[in-house]
Amino acid sequence: MNMEISPFKHILVVLHANEDPSIPLARATRLCRAYAGKMSVFISLHNLFYPKANFDLADNLQEIVDNQQSTIIDILTSWEATEFVEDIFLSWQQKPSLAIEKLLTQKTFNIILKAPYLQSDFKRLFLSGLDHYFVANCPLPVWMVKPRLWDKQLEVLACVDIKDDDFDNHLLNRKILAISDRLTQAIGAQMHVIDCYDGEIGTLHIDFNKQRGFKREATLKQKHQEKLKLYIQEYSLAEDVLHSVEGIPDEVVPEKAALLNAEVAVIGNNEDKHFFDKMFGDTAMALTESMPCDILVLKPD
Repeated sequence: MNMEISPFKHILVVLHANEDPSIPLARATRLCRAYAGKMSVFISLHNLFYPKANFDLADNLQEIVDNQQSTIIDILTSWEATEFVEDIFLSWQQKPSLAIEKLLTQKTFNIILKAPYLQSDFKRLFLSGLDHYFVANCPLPVWMVKPRLWDKQLEVLACVDIKDDDFDNHLLNRKILAISDRLTQAIGAQMHVIDCYDGEIGTLHIDFNKQRGFKREATLKQKHQEKLKLYIQEYSLAEDVLHSVEGIPDEVVPEKAALLNAEVAVIGNNEDKHFFDKMFGDTAMALTESMPCDILVLKPD
């Protein structure tokens, strides 16, 4: 039975002052057209005021607000896409994460779309940035936009984790596949599925009993492929779009995405379970930074 998936009917586009808004707005416009949806735009001006404490800007606050709004409207007007805009929110008194948390309690959105926030390598070590809030703590799906143009032939890469037999992970895998399938249909793309497995153990085990004799055990790759087929049996997918790849996801998933020239990869992120995940980051955060394409991060229900 297919999993019930809510379409992306209301998109929250998160922007920062002095950030080029054209690529995030282009993605949001495309999704609005694909899902017959709406977008609201959130612009944080917090960095203009803090930590510099440049309160002289307060005298020109209305001018700054007007400029930000006109930039958004001008871009969307040039694409004949102003009909998709429902609201434009500007925030300067709170950190973006706090302001967005508050906004999510007041309005209903299906997805957040933003470009990765640039920060120093030192700050990345401590997971204190805004992107970590979206990837790890924000309950909504988060679409991270990378600065590249899409091809005419589109590929969606669904990234599942077959190794983890936890029930919550099973549900998250099904959610990844269902949303990837729905997105593929909405934007007219080709869906690919990737699963990573650890390297084969260096010993060979051959099972034996009196009735059937010797029988070689399936390899790790074969076991993963068999499990993957159970997940995708409700989808009409050819063998050449199923990829069981040996290696660490942080390394092989970006490589496969680049090889396929994928436009977007869909991944899941369970809650941090281990101390080292909390301290140094998990696979979802690593992929958010290293993927050559857009990445859609899903959370457990």
